[in-house]
Amino acid sequence: MPISRGTYTFVNRQSGTAMEMGTTDHSVMGQFQLFAIIALPVRSPSLTFFFAGMPPKEIETQKWEISPLGAGHSIRNLKTGKYLSVKSLSKEAHVVASDYPAAWFIREVRVQEENATFCEIRWPMTDIMLELSDYGSSSPKTKVIISEGQLSPDRHRCRYWKANRTRQPSFYQPSSSASNAGGSVFNIMGLTDKWRSLLPMRDTQTTGTRT
Repeated sequence: MPISRGTYTFVNRQSGTAMEMGTTDHSVMGQFQLFAIIALPVRSPSLTFFFAGMPPKEIETQKWEISPLGAGHSIRNLKTGKYLSVKSLSKEAHVVASDYPAAWFIREVRVQEENATFCEIRWPMTDIMLELSDYGSSSPKTKVIISEGQLSPDRHRCRYWKANRTRQPSFYQPSSSASNAGGSVFNIMGLTDKWRSLLPMRDTQTTGTRT
């Protein structure tokens, strides 16, 4: 069954670490600007994105939004909003962060001995796929690269990723009074009473009629 639209974490089968999009700040101190009578240095922002295996945590840099794109799927980082892409298709090239979506072929693989399903994240119509370098080292910040070619079964584990779907908080959380026993969405009488309590009381005295 192909992967469906949603938000996932990807945990490497070999290392047990999660794929994360991190950033390195290369900001430099630039020219001084005068604010009132205080001279403050201006930082020139320069962020470099990197993809690495990190200990699994409940953080958005390890969460990936999967959406259908053509015959494949785009993979977008929930924290940065950047898409998983490649700069070149050369062997052991690094993956890059892009503002433009790229279609990946996410192939599910059933591993009988573990009674589990993993994913190969492949570049379409090629044998190129994501791999955790150093044959799936569990060291933090081990780079995620693209690679191709045959590996022995024990080393191929570094190319398998466990896709774990995460639940995102819903924008609207209905209260328990929002539905009644008949299954209707809104309790009309309850809303009417609530609005009456919020509106100012109208003067009930009878006013005379001008002639």
